[in-house]
Amino acid sequence: MLRFKLCEDSKNMRFRLTLNNPTSATLIDWNHQYPLMSWLYKKLDDADPEYARFLHQEGYQSTENAKKFKFMTFSPFHFNSGKNEYKIDKEIGMIIYARNFYLDLSFYMPKAAESFILGVFRDQLLNIFNDRFRAEFPIIQISTLPEPEFRPEMIYKAVGPMNISLKREGKQDEYIRPDHPEFGKLLAINLSDKYFNATGHRVEPEAIKYELLTEATKIKSRKVAIKEYSRQETQIKGFYDFEFKLTTPIEVQKCGYYSGFGRYNVEGMGFCVIYKNPKI
Repeated sequence: MLRFKLCEDSKNMRFRLTLNNPTSATLIDWNHQYPLMSWLYKKLDDADPEYARFLHQEGYQSTENAKKFKFMTFSPFHFNSGKNEYKIDKEIGMIIYARNFYLDLSFYMPKAAESFILGVFRDQLLNIFNDRFRAEFPIIQISTLPEPEFRPEMIYKAVGPMNISLKREGKQDEYIRPDHPEFGKLLAINLSDKYFNATGHRVEPEAIKYELLTEATKIKSRKVAIKEYSRQETQIKGFYDFEFKLTTPIEVQKCGYYSGFGRYNVEGMGFCVIYKNPKI
């Protein structure tokens, strides 16, 4: 049984699921992040119900703040560039033509979890379904991605939507853009709290410096529906397709990279890749 405590020797892990498309044109919901999250929890529950319950209901907490973190996220589906491997029609959904495509999962968790996680997804089917759509993609390969070279100054690209929220008293949270003057400050607070809850050590938000590197007009946005088509439906908004420089200690860089930046990571938000390493 896994112990639900992160520490400094946590195992940082990203791995790739190569998926097979059994039909020539498979239709799934354009808003497939929530069904993907549900599938992920289901696989964890099959392997270890106590751990799945802990992640879903409790998360990693500390006595210092009321925040709960799951320390995992996932990428959008990846397809070969330059080929007509999918089509997005917001009226009917996403049509996948590719024979094979892939999904990256990212975890920041105890070392003991690595073999557990790899076993959870081996020789499985990725099921995506809701009241309107159903699709099954066999997982034909699972591979651990190598750890990049981390430095105190890194440049990332947000490939999944990143959610940073500005709280308004008595009003709904405002999902702010990466060029908003408060974005870097709130990103730093979130990452500082994540690192503290994971390790018990505090790196102050002031030691986390954010710099946007993409023109504001080129940044894209996307809404993700949670519990879609139900009375509990909630829509959250994130921004993606932008590069940013982050300056902070290496261990904090790892925490953000593997667990996801910003909020709603387990819903598939905040997944970033390393764009390039600055010259030092």
